[in-house]
Amino acid sequence: MKIDRSKLQDDLILKMYQKELVTTYEESNQSSLDVNNKYIEFVKYVRQATQKHLTKKADKNKKRKEWMTDEIMNKVDEKSAAYVKWQNHRGTADEDKYKGKYTVLRKVVKNMINERQIEYWNKVSSEIETAITQHDPATAYAIIRRFKSGKQDVQNMSVKKKGTMLLRSDEKLERWREHFEELLVNVNSAVGTHTIDSISIPNISTLEIQRQDKIPTLEEIQLALSQMKSKKAPGNDGIIVDILKAGGTPGLIWLKELSVEIWENERIPENWSSAILIPLFKNKGDKTSCDNYRGICLLNVVSKLLTRVILNRIQIMIDQQLLEQQVGFRSNRSTVDQIFIVNMIMEKASEYDIPLFICFIDIQKAYDSVNRELLWKICSHYGLTDKIVKSLQLVYKDSNARVKINGDLSECFKMHTGVMQGGIPSPFLFNIVFDFIMKKVLSETKIAGVQLSY
Repeated sequence: MKIDRSKLQDDLILKMYQKELVTTYEESNQSSLDVNNKYIEFVKYVRQATQKHLTKKADKNKKRKEWMTDEIMNKVDEKSAAYVKWQNHRGTADEDKYKGKYTVLRKVVKNMINERQIEYWNKVSSEIETAITQHDPATAYAIIRRFKSGKQDVQNMSVKKKGTMLLRSDEKLERWREHFEELLVNVNSAVGTHTIDSISIPNISTLEIQRQDKIPTLEEIQLALSQMKSKKAPGNDGIIVDILKAGGTPGLIWLKELSVEIWENERIPENWSSAILIPLFKNKGDKTSCDNYRGICLLNVVSKLLTRVILNRIQIMIDQQLLEQQVGFRSNRSTVDQIFIVNMIMEKASEYDIPLFICFIDIQKAYDSVNRELLWKICSHYGLTDKIVKSLQLVYKDSNARVKINGDLSECFKMHTGVMQGGIPSPFLFNIVFDFIMKKVLSETKIAGVQLSY
């Protein structure tokens, strides 16, 4: 489905869309269905309402240049007709008359096109500048990409398997599946049982348990939805954030009922565990090597919505426990500050002739190598309730993926390790694991580091 974004700004269309959601919600007989069928019904009716009210109509002028106008097209047709008349009167007494008319029209068309192109490109430049000024790089780059020619799709490139170049699309798709299956199934994430068992679990107060374990509210669903970015790719159900936001209160009520059902029964729709993997080049190394690509998981938006609700409940509590030095994926912090500090330390060490050793560690396949059993134990160690941990585990329990290349999907394979790149809680979960490891390292090695005085 291609969404017409102009319709998302039309209050009348949105009211009709939301009214249809109310009608279909009442007709869907939700109370008699299990969570899987409830979600299937939800997706079906949302897609029907979207198709009816929010999609683009077929564009008859799709191949026409963006700067072209009906006025110019009419004048071009007039010029073409004048050219035909001139050719039909070649060698006659009226040849010069018709040639003159054609020559005039040709100059008129040329001037009209030049003026229109200048006007059009000024408008486009202004749109790009406005987007950048408003800190909206996604819109700016989307505009630029419309005019980028000669783009080479890395997914169309040949890939290597044991030094042999693969050219057929089915062979390439199978190679990508093999690569990610090896990466996500056979990656070394082994952690000793003793290490996991030795992690302590604190007592959590009754009030804190009640705060974390309460049923998701309409306000929480609304906040979580507002925090999710629009114009993002959907999961395997084809639902995008934009149409959920367009659903207004009727959509929120439906989403709340689904969330409550999942929360209380601790069961999720079957396809929430299924991800679509898209290979993205890391912009370094050989483009024909699968190792130089990062697999981004496209997950169902509604599943990401529920994990956002969970994240909002626990983020502040966890943030207070993390090392001060950890700035990645934390609000009001920046890695730029850490770079400044390292630069300052090097300058001062050089100035005062102090020995300085800095160790840079590049963790390969960091997200993919997280041991999940260790992850859940660490979550409990940081004060997450059993309910919260189980809710996070649901998506990972039977997680599987299919690689998508040029619209084709590979065979499905299981994912037993790691956190999903593209999942909302993934940076947060990785931070917890890394924080736990760094605290262990610091406590057991007695590394003092460099002390700074202010």
